Formats: sequence, structure tokens, C-alpha cells
Amino acid sequence: MSQVLYGERSRNPLARTVELTDAVLRRGSWTTPVSELNLAAMAEAFQRGYWLGGGGAERPLEQLADGAGIVPVTRVTGTATPVRVRRAAEFARSLGELAVRQCGGPEQVAALAAQARAEDVPLWMARRHAPGPAGPVTVVVDRRLVRVDVWGPHAPVVRIRAPQGFHRDSPEPSKGLRLTVGDAPAQLSLRKKLRKSKSSVEVRLPGQHWVLRRENTVSSWLLRDERPVALLTCPARRPALDPNTVLLPLAPVRHESPDPLDAVMAHVFSVAFGLGDTTGMARFGTQRRAVNGGEPFAVDGDWDRPWFSNLGRAGEDNDPGGGDGWGADGGDGGDSGGSDGGD
Repeated sequence: MSQVLYGERSRNPLARTVELTDAVLRRGSWTTPVSELNLAAMAEAFQRGYWLGGGGAERPLEQLADGAGIVPVTRVTGTATPVRVRRAAEFARSLGELAVRQCGGPEQVAALAAQARAEDVPLWMARRHAPGPAGPVTVVVDRRLVRVDVWGPHAPVVRIRAPQGFHRDSPEPSKGLRLTVGDAPAQLSLRKKLRKSKSSVEVRLPGQHWVLRRENTVSSWLLRDERPVALLTCPARRPALDPNTVLLPLAPVRHESPDPLDAVMAHVFSVAFGLGDTTGMARFGTQRRAVNGGEPFAVDGDWDRPWFSNLGRAGEDNDPGGGDGWGADGGDGGDSGGSDGGD
């Protein structure tokens, strides 16, 4: 039987109480398995004396009230859900201690934090993995921050940022997006034409050129120097997944090249841009976030507010029009993009 680590009682049978055990978190009628929480990210912040909130924002533990207050809970999807509890500091301490234990103790938490620093990707952001010709490719995206990180064996990491914000109606070809391959900045151009066959996304480096072109309604070809390297396809609207699956699957990628960089670039295109009829669009919302040294970050005001990653199957992971940037039904190709008008 699971041990109750934090519990609330009320004489009102309709009151929404919170209970935490070593297996589940209950909030009124909602039950979340502890296995669906990002324990590593919460444990790492807890060990430093902070509590993790929306978008990676943090507040010192001493700022949490002894009485009623909001304590954000971070899911493995990267979503942060504010939980209203009656004893905020006690709840955070109970959950933080549980997170450290289930991660294997302080030394293991420190090791996970060191790995995240080496990847230059915060622990709270969800990692998804896909097979590649040289080994697994890791894909990380947060659409609110306009941030993409993709890496794999024997290839430089490819990142997308928007230091001045993403603006889909901007006349600038990149719409404010900046793409780097390793430390090298690349030239990025998005073209959304009225004739769908003329739409494209291009990435140029000295001596190298990738272009995404529409193949059919749901698929696009990625070419490198005019040679097909991968076929990218929109995911099914309602994919058949294992009931225990928490994260949405990545878009299917059929690799036609053994080059590890082509595999990484294929997943960059498939997670950041529209496919099929929406080729030429970027799957980010038009907004500007605060940046620090070129890296976007959430502000303190985001700490106790819902932060939807749109990367999970559960309703609490998605806001309207979410679904990994494909739209609410998972199949309309994106919620934002660039357009430069006619043919």
C-alpha cells in the first residue's frame, strides 16, 4: 500500500483536496501517476533550494507559504500545472524529497543535471527520441519559447532560436528564426506560396544546402544539394498508441541518407516546420520572449501559471490549437507560419 506523504482533509465532501503518495498525486477527482512527473527536473531545482515552475522559471523555496498557496508541478512532457494546496511549503518539500529519492538520490540527481548542462538543454524540457541511420536522434522543442534542439551520434547539434521573437508576417525570409549547426549560423528562408508546390523551407551553409518541398497533402521531401535525404510525413490525427504512452510521437521520418547530419536535420525540419500542404510554415506562435545570452526564458510571472508544452496526450498538456504544433486535431499542419503572398 502506498504511503501518504502529504494529505489534506475537509469536512466538506465536495472540497478539492490534494494527496501525494509515492505512486500518485491526487487533486480532487484528478489522479496523476508519479511516473508522469518530471521528477529529475523538480529534484534538481529542489536540491539547489528552488522550486520549478512554468517554462523553467524558479522561485526560492523560502518564498513558499506555510499556509495555502500554489505549487507548480512539472510533467515529463514539459507542461507545468499549478496546484493549489493548503500547506504550500510542506507539499513542495514532500514532493521534492520524493523526487530526489525516486531519481536515485542526490548524486544521481547531480549526474542528470550535469548531463543536461552538457546537452545545453534544461532538464524540464521533454526529450523525444527517434531511430536514425547512425543511432538515436534526440528532439527537444518548446513552441512558447520558440526553441528547438536536435542532436544525434556523429553530428553537430542543430538549434533554432528567435532572439527578437518569431514574426510570421515579417518580410524577413527567416521570420526572426535563427538556425545554427554546431557553432555555425545558417541562412534560413521560409517561403509560403499560394501554389503549394512552390512553397519551401531552405537552410544554407557554405557548400551545403537543404530544402523542404511539398510531396503531397501530408508529406514533404527534404533534399540536400538537390538529392532526397528524407521523406517527412504528418503524424496520424489519432495515432494508435500504447495506453501508457504520455508523449506524443514525433512525425514519421523515412531516411534515404546514411549521413548523421541529414538525420538530425530531417528531425529539425519535421518538428519545427509544416509538412505537406503547410510546407513553408513554421509551427510556432507569433510572440517575443525574454532572452539571456541568446537563450529564451520564462519570466517570474510564468512560474505559477499553466505552461502547456502541447507534447502530451493528456488534456492538461495541451491548450486549444496545441497538439505538437499541428493544431487541435493533430492534423491541420500547424498553428502559425510565414507567408510571402502569391506565386
